[in-house]
Amino acid sequence: MINLSLDASTTCTGWSIFDDDVLIDYNKIKPTILKLEWRDRIINMIPQLHEIMKEYKPKKIYCEDVPLMDKRGKLTLVQLGAVQGSIIGASSFHNIETEFINVGTWRKDIGLYDGTESGKERDNLKAHSIELANKLFGLDLNCIYTKSGNYNSDKSDDDISDCILMYASTREKYKVHKEKKEKIRTVENLNRRILKWEYPKTIQH
Repeated sequence: MINLSLDASTTCTGWSIFDDDVLIDYNKIKPTILKLEWRDRIINMIPQLHEIMKEYKPKKIYCEDVPLMDKRGKLTLVQLGAVQGSIIGASSFHNIETEFINVGTWRKDIGLYDGTESGKERDNLKAHSIELANKLFGLDLNCIYTKSGNYNSDKSDDDISDCILMYASTREKYKVHKEKKEKIRTVENLNRRILKWEYPKTIQH
């Protein structure tokens, strides 16, 4: 069955097409006109989404849900809500079932979080997403850093990797099961203990 997965925002929407467990195609949707107000960016991108739906005729759409809170502020929630509404309208027009998935749920189910404090940071999650998608599906998605060592989201492909992994998290073939998670967590905890361990100070007589 053909499915469409979306990681949507007002600036860029990553999309991927799956036939059950098989990744068929993927790319990004971006505004075709520069410096548009955020509502106009949505209006500009939705026709591109319609074209993808018409070309691939997916039976179901998977989309990341809007969080109830966001560190970037209330405006971000308003914008993401507007994007979600436009997707609901487009999927309804094409009579396609749509499922919204919580970001924490799909990241947990695909094993994206590495168990470290730094692993919770947004940029690290994005970089890890690209790394994992490349590994699971043999891709070469871009993960770009600035000269100062900061993650560059504008030039990286985390929009694509996120939508790929979000759909993969719903499939038994790719889902990380509890037993496997516990094994990974045990190994990571052991490694952290080893790294923190220090030789005892020499006792001088």
